[in-house]
Amino acid sequence: MKTLTHISLFTGIGGFDLAAQRAGIKNLAHCEAEDYKRELLKLRFPNSKSFGLIENFDGKQYAGKVNIISGGFPCQDISIAQTSKKYGGAQGIKGERSGLWKHYARLVGEIGPDAIIFENSSMLLSRGFEHVLCDLSELRYDCEWRLFYATQFGFPHLRERVYGVAYSQCGRWKDNLKKGGILQKIFPKEASGQIPVSIPLKRFNSQSDYSNVRMDDGFSFELDKQRIHGLGNSIVPEIAFQIFNQLKVIL
Repeated sequence: MKTLTHISLFTGIGGFDLAAQRAGIKNLAHCEAEDYKRELLKLRFPNSKSFGLIENFDGKQYAGKVNIISGGFPCQDISIAQTSKKYGGAQGIKGERSGLWKHYARLVGEIGPDAIIFENSSMLLSRGFEHVLCDLSELRYDCEWRLFYATQFGFPHLRERVYGVAYSQCGRWKDNLKKGGILQKIFPKEASGQIPVSIPLKRFNSQSDYSNVRMDDGFSFELDKQRIHGLGNSIVPEIAFQIFNQLKVIL
């Protein structure tokens, strides 16, 4: 079996890259704007070429060399957290951040992968999903999608997200959707997961200064802030792993 190749966009802390590596897929490159996350990616995936701003990423150098492109493009203008007028309301996929989808689509056109995977807030389905489908159709890609929850895979948080997989109409796998697609073949109950773990509150003194809980290990609050931000924007790698495994069967 040939080794498939992969590029991730809006990489974050590397959830898709970790899943691809675990599935035996070669990570060729990643694209992440934030310095802290790029340093982490350099440590975890030293053989993957690093790119910064997606606006400056020229995909032509990888034309015809990539099997799969993945990425969870920004959800800030789409998610339910942005519905408040305080935040300007939800602008949808035409917002400043979520509008970066256009560069995802541009790179798909320049590189021409066999398949792509994308992830976003479930609110995307009512806030611009038709634009995603139209862009993919113009690029000659057929798409399937499904909602997944982290809890379905054994993790102790809900994290409802829409995952989409699109296939090039030029490949032999173009008829895959007629057979039901691959997302419907993923059975969360069969996926490996994590048993929810709770920490008894009695372990903490009610008079404790919670602001100092992490101070004894020497990590700064700024590092915690970066870690929490990275985790908050990340995907659940187990879900991506299941998708990669299904793609390996048909590509």
